[in-house]
Amino acid sequence: MKCVNKLAAGLFLLGHTLGGAAFAAPVTLTGNAVDFSFDDALLGLFGQANVSGDTLYFTPVGFKAQSLNGAGFALANDTMNIKMTARDGWSFAGLEVRERGDYLLLGTGSTADVGGQIRVFDVARPLTDLTASIGASAPLDLTGMPTHNWQANATLDLGDWNDAQAVNVTIQNLLLVSTGTASSLAFVEKKFVGLTPFMLAVTPVPEAQTYAMMLAGLGLVGGMAMRRRATSK
Repeated sequence: MKCVNKLAAGLFLLGHTLGGAAFAAPVTLTGNAVDFSFDDALLGLFGQANVSGDTLYFTPVGFKAQSLNGAGFALANDTMNIKMTARDGWSFAGLEVRERGDYLLLGTGSTADVGGQIRVFDVARPLTDLTASIGASAPLDLTGMPTHNWQANATLDLGDWNDAQAVNVTIQNLLLVSTGTASSLAFVEKKFVGLTPFMLAVTPVPEAQTYAMMLAGLGLVGGMAMRRRATSK
């Protein structure tokens, strides 16, 4: 009986391990100058990822916060991690995150806001990182129907990391609304998130052996020219 119980326990643990592994879905999407790698099972509210050029973008359909009838504050938030790897001949100059969505405010005391943070570190030097806040380009303070559009962005200069081959980007998003009276409503939704690295083409620097071969070739050409002059005389 004990052997049967141990076998059952072992099978349960094995099934649990394999089942957990099945949910992990490492994905790499290829851009023109950079590759984006992430766990497709951990994108959460951001939804499915797509690539256009060197922009990794998401079009979420359930990333929203709402407060109805004086219910107070409501917060929706999520965070994702993306690894960006520069392709041969390219380096990182910077990056930008752009976000868009809409919101609705009705009644007295209704508010809405969007925010978050991007955090980047060089995979080869993970103890040093850079951060920037994601902020709306204009206050979300228009009231009444129809819904109103909002935009937010953040940028980082990676010029000092031009030797980095791979960087990790963490994008944290926050949606916040509040209502103050029983007849008020506040709603905000995120509909687009785009991550765009700014890439620079790298000009290869010739190695010492290459310089030596070039000099030898120039010397050979010069010697041949001198011999031609001597022969023509």
